[in-house]
Order: sequence, then structure tokens, then C-alpha cells
Amino acid sequence: MFTVYYANQLKTHKELLLKLLKVQPNNDPFQAEIILVQSAGMAQWLQMEIARQEGIAANFEFPFPTSFLWQQYRTLLPTLPKENIFAQKLTVWQLIQIIPDLLHYEAFNSLRLYLGEMPEQQKYYQLARAIAELFDQYLVYRPHWLIHWENNQNELVLKEIYQQSGHLTESIKAHIETEVQWQSMLWNALVEKLKKESNTEIFNTSHRAYFQQHFFDKLENLNQLEQQKLPKRVFIFGISSLPPSQLVTLKKLSEFCDIHLFFLNPSQHYWGNSLEQKMIDKITLYNEKTTQESDDYSLTANPLLTTWGKQGRDFFNTLLDFQDNEISAYIEPLQHKQHLLAQIQQSILELSNEFEFNIDENDHSLQIHSCHSPLREVEVLHDQLLYLFEQDPTLCPKDILVMSPNIDLYAPYIRAVFERKDPCAIPYSVSDQRIQEIDPIINSFLNLLSMRETKFSAEQILDLLDITAIQKKHHFVPSQIEQLRNWITQVGIRAGLKLENPQWKNYNSWENGLNRLLLGCALKEENGIWEETIAFNESYGLNAELSGHLNAFICKIMDWVDFIHQSHSIQQWKIKLLQLIDNFYLEDETNAYSLLQLHNAIDEIVKNITEGQFDHKINDEIIINLLNEQLENNKSHLNFLAGRVNFATLLPMRAIPFKVVCLLGMNEKDFPRQYNINSFDLMQYAPQKGDRAKRDDDRYLFLEALLSAQDIFYISYVGQSLTKNQTELPSVLVSQLCDYLPKNGEKSFFEENVIQHSMTAFSPTNFIPNSPYQSYATTWLETLNSHQSTGDFLTKLEHYSEIDTIEIEDLIRFIQHPIKFFFNNHLGIYFSQKEKPLEDSEPFSLSPLEKYQFLDQLLINEQDQFNDFFEKEQYKGKLPVNAFKDVAQHNLINELQALYNEVYPYTRQDTQYLTFNYQRENITLCGNLNYYPEHNQVILYRVGNLRDKDIIQCWLYHLLLQIHYPTISISLYFKNKDQTVGKLTFETVEKENATLLLEQYINDYLISFNELQWGIYQNLETFFKKQPKENDNIDDFIQEQLDLLIQKDRENIYLQRILNQTSGTICHKICKKTFDWFELMWEKRIIQ
Repeated sequence: MFTVYYANQLKTHKELLLKLLKVQPNNDPFQAEIILVQSAGMAQWLQMEIARQEGIAANFEFPFPTSFLWQQYRTLLPTLPKENIFAQKLTVWQLIQIIPDLLHYEAFNSLRLYLGEMPEQQKYYQLARAIAELFDQYLVYRPHWLIHWENNQNELVLKEIYQQSGHLTESIKAHIETEVQWQSMLWNALVEKLKKESNTEIFNTSHRAYFQQHFFDKLENLNQLEQQKLPKRVFIFGISSLPPSQLVTLKKLSEFCDIHLFFLNPSQHYWGNSLEQKMIDKITLYNEKTTQESDDYSLTANPLLTTWGKQGRDFFNTLLDFQDNEISAYIEPLQHKQHLLAQIQQSILELSNEFEFNIDENDHSLQIHSCHSPLREVEVLHDQLLYLFEQDPTLCPKDILVMSPNIDLYAPYIRAVFERKDPCAIPYSVSDQRIQEIDPIINSFLNLLSMRETKFSAEQILDLLDITAIQKKHHFVPSQIEQLRNWITQVGIRAGLKLENPQWKNYNSWENGLNRLLLGCALKEENGIWEETIAFNESYGLNAELSGHLNAFICKIMDWVDFIHQSHSIQQWKIKLLQLIDNFYLEDETNAYSLLQLHNAIDEIVKNITEGQFDHKINDEIIINLLNEQLENNKSHLNFLAGRVNFATLLPMRAIPFKVVCLLGMNEKDFPRQYNINSFDLMQYAPQKGDRAKRDDDRYLFLEALLSAQDIFYISYVGQSLTKNQTELPSVLVSQLCDYLPKNGEKSFFEENVIQHSMTAFSPTNFIPNSPYQSYATTWLETLNSHQSTGDFLTKLEHYSEIDTIEIEDLIRFIQHPIKFFFNNHLGIYFSQKEKPLEDSEPFSLSPLEKYQFLDQLLINEQDQFNDFFEKEQYKGKLPVNAFKDVAQHNLINELQALYNEVYPYTRQDTQYLTFNYQRENITLCGNLNYYPEHNQVILYRVGNLRDKDIIQCWLYHLLLQIHYPTISISLYFKNKDQTVGKLTFETVEKENATLLLEQYINDYLISFNELQWGIYQNLETFFKKQPKENDNIDDFIQEQLDLLIQKDRENIYLQRILNQTSGTICHKICKKTFDWFELMWEKRIIQ
């Protein structure tokens, strides 16, 4: 008997199921109870509910309908293989072999155009996969079309399409005829091929357009043993739709065993004829009915049910034709709750079009939150959940379900927000993520497979070494990875595996870099060039082992890349893929499951291709696609219903009852989700009742979510642009829900109730007590309070260490950039310590820094050694490639020539150390300086423009010379932008004046340990040119100088932090300090 149980709550169905199990227990305790479900989540929930209520849930099986029915076919038709020969994953390999032989037919023009003149194997696979999927849909929803095609009756298919599609243009009809022609030819070719490759009995019983009848015939002629093999009863639970062909089979099976189908029916009244308004308008227009007649279609229909319920309505109508018996058990939501959510559910239950809503102003059962970004959606959700826990002590994390159309998009934000170290942390779990996104082992394996199409950049290879299993396999420890990163930069590795290339040599390749590392184990860079390689000094000695491990790792990658450049048979691929796992990963208890999944995926792919009779060679692109598709089916469902807040993807029958149901990402463009319709899908021209339309599925999912929420239905979407703050629309389903609810005066329900949140988590509006925006993030509150504080926290430091010695270089750095020195040396803060990404392409020109470094090194070389110098730098991978190298060398020599000629007489002479020990009470200022005794000068040089910091450096040296060595002068040679040479010197300073100024520098240096001392330290020429007169406004002048300083200072972040954290800019002190430090320097400087 086929019994249908109608109820509007899943818990009611659960109670009915338990009642049946108790009242009609299974006579055979060893026979499992079979409960067909549509999702693993539903099976998990039902098992937990049975165990909670009965104490245990044992000997239950929860197959999906398709796998259950195939098992029943195989039970009575034992010749059937485990996999149907018409299964999509097998026919795709048959079609790849068939399609090339049919392309010369005119009907296949569109396929020929897609494939091109020289089609790649990847294109054949993509096309065959799409066609195999389409044929599979035909087998389920249009099996009679396939029978017509096999009987050469294409006209019957066309006739049916034209009758059901209404008015079609001639061009569309011509297109349909062409599609029918090539699809029928391809289907018949597939059938003929399968007939030849399998015996007649297997083929006849496997053909999905015929085996249903074979199964029915067999049911009519069962012997006693076969009768016993059938299940005694079958429960169908939590399924919102089934294909008509499966329903027909279940109906026939119900003649031999009891079938109990539990249908979650939104309404207790008949709603099978309710149509949404746009369909009513079409019918009215097409049939020229009157307004009164058209009103009859929706007089009593609930607009939410008619708009969102098409999928359920079609299934509901179909069930009425199949049921032998029906049992209804509806519960009115308003019996238990009076809030708005219960009223909406009641209106749907009553199929009411004019329900009298009574909305309390404190009713928060339906919430709509508008945010600026997915991250803010999750932050707001976290705060709102904390508020709910505060308001309802009985609410637990397991009572909350959060769903999104794309959980992979939200997963990083969920982890970032819910894993914060916070006393208010909420336990959570995320289900349905792509395993490639959450499992580093599998992600790295897929990256290895995809290596042929990559640049083999240094960053990409090091990413692999971040995987613990790869590290251990190759004898690395985590601390060595950062050392390798530094080595890779220094030896010039950027991208590419091989040194030799068809047109050029890649000295930035892994091969050249490894050659340098390995040579450095035996030689030093000073030993010069050996076989076009320069040794790397840091890999000498004990570091040789690390170089060897890296070399072994890269050699494995090179071997693998050589393999994937060719196509191979599937058995060769299997051997190599399993070797790849063994060669790169060290298995342990932490990654055994991940590696097992890879093994299983490889085995499944090999099985499908072998059973699909495909014996051609396959390229790496198809293998990558196959593994991605196979692993895609292994999404993580284990975390669902794990006793925490459940984050999951919106899936069919995921609408298990929860106290709180939250939907994230309900944006206009994202939900209902956009799906690409196969352009050659003939069903789109003639849809029938029971067909699956994914956008209709999404509408029904929204309805299920609304009905499954018991206390709160929470909707969140990105309603404001993050960049322009423009208004963004919610999903049309959200708008339809709000339009259904009554207005409050002139304002719609949406306008009155949507909560628009601030852009940032630390906005002051988030910390207004008892407001809809209230945040529980105390960290942000502390940040907000500290930001609002007007105190100058940099005025005093708590303590400093007593010092007795000052290095002259420290004093120079302090005067050059007092604020940076304060942060670095006193606070230990370095704002520029960001990890610089590794270069990933060969150089075609020199950066300004690289140019400066080259010029600086050339300046200390003999001119006849320039070519040797450039040759070494080329082997180090420091110079641009090919002809760009020659251009760079020529430009460097031209730029350097004038400065080289000026400095050369000094740099080739011997130098002596000048020692400074300036004593000030118990403080000693000490340092050394090179000078040229033959010229009685200190000579400095710079292969760039003269900067204020260079003048300051020379000035402090000049003061020390005036005090200790008054007969010795100092000069700084520099290169102007026009390649001419400039020279900086200073006029003589009286020893007394030099001592006084040096004392002030030392005093300010010491005071800076307690109180920051600073003045304008760059753009001094502008400062002294525009220095304020007696009656000028100093505040305005200094503010102008500070603005200029922020623009010109490359390290202005230090200055910005000071200005942000002080109550005022103390302009008079800044102005005075600038004059005290630099006025005499500016007067005495001589620039030639």
C-alpha cells in the first residue's frame, strides 16, 4: 500500500514515523528499516531524534532514492552490473569516442564550431560531459523521447515540443529541429556502441528507458525466494520532490510492500491549482479570459505559497494520483506562538490571501539586516546571536541554523569572527565546504597536478613547503622555510624550472638557483665563476644539508612536470598519481583521512574510465577536472548538527526545524542563484509537471526555511555598497515576503523594519545600549574609547635604561628621523616590517633600488673589471634578460661615469680610521670614520641625489671633526639627476659653537627617552626659505610644513601615528626645535 502522510511540521512526521515503528514493529529484527532521504543532513537529524527519543537508533539504512531503486532492480534482475552502463559517469567516455566520428554530418555544425578545427581533448571532454548529463536527464524525465529516437520517430518528439511550447518563431523551430536531429543521431550511436560492448541481456535490462518495464514484469512473476528479497516496508522521509519515473516505480513496488511517504505540506487546504500572478496573467492573455474568471485562479491562494511553491505544488499534485491512503496531521502555529513568524506560517497553512496580521512593535521574530559586506554580515550575526542568548537562557548554539547560497564565500569570515579570542565566543561548525578549500593536503595535491600551466614561481613552490606532510617527507622543519625564502631571494630565483630555454637562458630559474646553492656547499663566491655558476656563500658548511633537501624536492617536481607534459593511459596515470602521493607526503594520523580520500578519488576515476571502455591516452587537464569533480562530491557534511551553531549551504530539505533560522547573502544578484541552462536542452522548450528548475528549487528552499523556523527567521544581505555607500537591493524573495506583510502608515514593512548597520565594527552606533545595533565586541569598544581619548600618550614613557655610551651612528639616525628612531629604538615598533612577496617574473629593467645598488658596487671596481662584474651579476640572476641586459649595462656605465671620474682618485688610495670619543659628564659619544691622509680629507659619496638626511650625516661628522680634528675637512660627492657631479662641504665652525650644538643633540637624544623631541627633518630648504617672520602665524606655517612632510617622507607612517595620537601639533615647539638643530647647518653648508 502507498500511504502519504501530510503535515506542516517535520517533527509531526517524526512522531508519526516513531509511532509506526512502535505499533508495527519489524517481524525480522535483523532486517534493517529503510528510510529514503534526500540529504545526509536529514538522515543525521532523524537518527539523532530517534536515538534521543528511543534511547538508541540502530539497524536503520538511509539510502537516496536513486541508489535504493537501482539496488531493487539488481535484486530482481541479478544480471545488472553494479553500475548501470547508461550511467552518466560512464557514458561520457563513450561519447568522447563517438562524437569525432559524427562531426562531418551537417546536423553537427554547431558542435564543430564549438570544437574548432584542431579540437583539444579537453574540449571533447567538456562537450561529452554536458551531453552525458543531458541524456541522463532525458532518461529520468523524457524516456519516451529516447524510445522515439531509437525508432526513428523524431517527428513525434518535435510534435510534443511544439504542442507544449505554444507559439514559436520559425527560426526557433528550425533550431529545435537541428538539435533533435544531432541528438537523436548521437543517442542512437551511443546505444549501438553499448549494444556491441555488452551482452544482450545486460543491455536490455540496463536501458533506463526500458528496464522499468522489465522490473514491473519481474514483479508480476515473483517466486517465493524473490519475494523475500524485497523490503517489507519503505519510509520516504523529508523529500520535497521525486521524478515521475521514480514515483511510478515506488507505486508499483507498493503492491508488494508498504510504502510510507511523509510529505511536508505547507497548507492544510488543497493548493494544487494555485498559480502565481504572472502565470495567471499569461493564461488570461492567451485564453482571452475575463478579469473575473482570472480572479478565480487565485481567489483563495496565499501569494507566498503560489510564488515560491511551484516545486512542492507539482509534487503535491502528482502524489494525489498515486496515494492509496492519506493521513493528515497539521498543527496550527498560532496554537503555541503569537509572534509575526507564527502568523505568517499560519496564513500559509490556511492558504489565506487576506490574513489579519497583528504585529507587536517589540516583535523580533522576523528580522532583516542590511550590511556593507559579507564580513559585516557575519559580525552583525555574531552580535545578534549573543543578544538572543542573553534574552533567552534556554537557547543553545545547537538550536541555530545559519545558511547561505554559497557557504565557501562566507567560511573565511565565519572563522575570522567566531574564532576570535573572546569570552563571548560561540561554538560553531561549518558544513558543505568544498574539500579543496578546507583541506591543505588535497589543495596542494591539486596544485601539483596543475603545475604544467604555471610559471613555477618561487612563491608557488614555497607554498607547497608550507604543508606539514610535505615538509616532513623532505626533512624540513618549519624554521627552515623562512631561511629558504631568504636564500631564494638572494640566489635570484624568481620563476621557471629550467635554465636552458629555446631562445634564452633563464638565470632566475630554479635550476640556476639550485646550482648556486649546491656549488656553495664546496666553494665560496670569492672563488669566481665555475662552469657559468657563481657559488652562494650561505649554503657552505652545515647548511649544505638544507641545500640538498631543497634540491631533492625540486628534482621531484621536475620529474613530475616532465610526466604531465605528455598524455598517458589511465593505468599509467594511476601508477604515477599514487607515486606522487607517496613521494611528496608523509602519512600520519593527522592526514591519513585526506590521503585516503585522494586514493579513493583516483580509484573511482580509474574504475569509471575502465568501465566506460575508454582506452585512449588522456592529458593532465582532464585528470585535473576529474579529480576536482570527484572531490567536489566529498563535501564535508560531518560537522552538521554537531551541537554547535550550524553553518551550511542552502540545500533541499536542509530545512530541519530550528528555533532560529538565519539566511546570509540574500542579495538580489545572488538568490535565487543564477544557473546556466544548457543551450541544447530540449526540455526548456516544453517543460512538464515534475521537471526540476533550479531557480524554482531555490524559491522552495526559502519557503522551507521560513516554515522550519520556530522562533526567529533572520535575513541578512549586503544592502549598502562598501565603496560608495549606495543602496543595494535584497533578494526578490525578501521583497515578496515584505510586500505580503501590511504597511505601517505610508511606510512599507521593509522600510519600517530593515535594520541598516554601520560600515565598521567599531562605529559608535554599535555601542548604544539596548539598540538594534548593539555590539558585544568589547575589543572594538576599547579601541573606540582609546581613539576618542584626548590624552597625549607619547608625552612620557614610563622608564628608560641608563646609558653611558652613544654610538655616533645612533645619534645621526636620531637627528635624521627622530620619530622613526623613537618608535624603533624606544618602543620596538617597526611599521615597515611586512613580509615582501617573492618576485615571480624575470626582470626586464632595473628598479631604482637595484640601479642604486649596482652603481654603488661599480664605483668601488676598476673600470676594466666592469665586464667581469656584470658577468657575475648575470649568473646571479640580478640583471635583466637578453638584450635588456645590454641596455641596462650601457645605462649604468653612462650614469656613473662622471661621478666615477671624480671619486676614483680617492677610492684607490689607502685610508685610516679616525676615532672619536667625545666625553660629556658620564656619557661618551664614540665612533670611527675613514679618511684619506694623503688629501687630509674625509670623502663620502652617494650614487644618487643629495638628500636632507645626507646633509645631516655630514654635518654631525663635520662638528666632530671641528672639535677633534679641526684640520681635516669632509666632502660628500653625489650624482645629480642630470648625471653631473655635486659636492657638499661646510664652512668652518668655531670649536665652542660646534661643542654647544653637539651637546644639544646629545641632550635631546637623552631626553627623547622620556619625552619625544623632534622638529622638521626633511624639506629643510623649503622650511628655511619660507621661515616665518615675527608677526606670521607659526601654527599655519608648521601645519603647512607637516603636510608637505607627509607627502614627501617615504616613511610618513611614523609621523602620521604621532599626529594621530597627540592632542595637538605643538607647532611652536616644532618650529623652535628645527631652528635649534638645523639653522647653523643650513648657514654653513656649501653645495657646488
